Amino acid sequence: MTAVEYNMGDAALKTLRAAAVAALSSSLILMGGAPALADDTNPVTRTTGLTDGQPLGRATYFKPVFGDDVLAIRTLVNGKNPYFVDAAKARQPGVQAHLNDVADNTDADVTVEFYTAPGVHTDLTTRVHTDFVAPTGKFSPIGGLVHDTTTITATDLPDDVAAVTLTRFGTEIARATTAPWQLTWDTSGFPINSSVTLHVIDKAGNDTPETHYYTVDNQGPTVEDQPEIYPARRGRLGVYLSDRSGVQRSEWWADGVLVGDLNTEYDWGTKSRTVDATVKAWDVNGHGSTTSFPVVVDADAPVVTSASPANGTLVRGTSVTSTMRFGDVSGVQYATPVSGYSVTDYTSPYVGKFKLGRDGKLTLKWWVADNYNQGGYVYQTVVVDNTRPALAITSAPKNGAKVKGTVKIGAKASDKNGVARVELWVNGKRVATDYRSGYAFSINSAKYGKNLKIQLRAYDRAGNSIATSTRSWRR
Repeated sequence: MTAVEYNMGDAALKTLRAAAVAALSSSLILMGGAPALADDTNPVTRTTGLTDGQPLGRATYFKPVFGDDVLAIRTLVNGKNPYFVDAAKARQPGVQAHLNDVADNTDADVTVEFYTAPGVHTDLTTRVHTDFVAPTGKFSPIGGLVHDTTTITATDLPDDVAAVTLTRFGTEIARATTAPWQLTWDTSGFPINSSVTLHVIDKAGNDTPETHYYTVDNQGPTVEDQPEIYPARRGRLGVYLSDRSGVQRSEWWADGVLVGDLNTEYDWGTKSRTVDATVKAWDVNGHGSTTSFPVVVDADAPVVTSASPANGTLVRGTSVTSTMRFGDVSGVQYATPVSGYSVTDYTSPYVGKFKLGRDGKLTLKWWVADNYNQGGYVYQTVVVDNTRPALAITSAPKNGAKVKGTVKIGAKASDKNGVARVELWVNGKRVATDYRSGYAFSINSAKYGKNLKIQLRAYDRAGNSIATSTRSWRR
């Protein structure tokens, strides 16, 4: 190692120290080959950070040793190819020597200039030997499943290997500098899908990185397809456990009582209720998980939520169409009109057709089942009424009568299930409706021309109707 030193007075040194590092950088660039002056007021042992004959790679950082009086560092290779950094960066991450025009396996003189002020520096030179061959090696495992603390081993390394390292996004996780070249990786806190970089570094500082992707499993099994509803009978808790490393064992609990593993059947009872289910599971690495969820026990058949026609509805004709909606926590599978003549319906609303017989109450019978095939009968009651109401005119001019002015008509109507209304028709058009017993109408005969044809019609609550014979009047 050789050294070149320059001196100047204390007063001049103090003045020069007031310059900022930025000004120093500019001055260094502008000064070119101007004479250098040494600063010895704060003597500190300085070294290049290199040793004679040391192998040096093309992009290798090295760290010169210097004191706080140094503001900047410049390196030269064989007197040229300058590389400049301030003191802070020279300490971390270090400096480089530009070896771009130097051949591999060649001696080169690396000069380090320690600047204490613009144009004021001390120079040290070390002769190194270039080594630009990237080191190689093999790692195991490379990718795949890892957990807890994992060991990655490097093999087939060159003789000049200095270290193997494990990094993630530039941060070093582990380093090995001696055989058996094992990297210890604590995977706790790492994401499930983690990419890390493995490095082989030789004594010249050449670094061969390779990135690999690992699946980190530090969690217990996951419960998939959590059941929400179960029928009221014996059965297993139909859950599926998944784990990247594999499930080793499981337990499940009902209302705080251990049932067994997931293959154990459980008697869900005969009543609808809610059970607090808990699944505990462990993977092959001992990682455990606990998952709790409610399970609804369905012991009931579907129930009616809406029905048309409603119970007690008057119907007439030869058949009636029933439209039903049902509710069930597990869902409705189908509904069959048992006493009807249409087929099973599998889609809501459920429609069935039923024959109507003689007058009176008629029960429409359904069988409805839920998705667990728990079924029951459902009944509708309608009232068949195919009998027309009775109707008679109690007061009115006779057929063929001559009328004038306002003419009054009285009528009576009856029906076992009630009369809905009585209508007055004049010349083929309905002109008035009466909804109350003691049916009465008044006609302004002048509104209807010379000839009037009068008729009354009565409707019962089922829709049956009857009409009186037509009376003709002259005005």
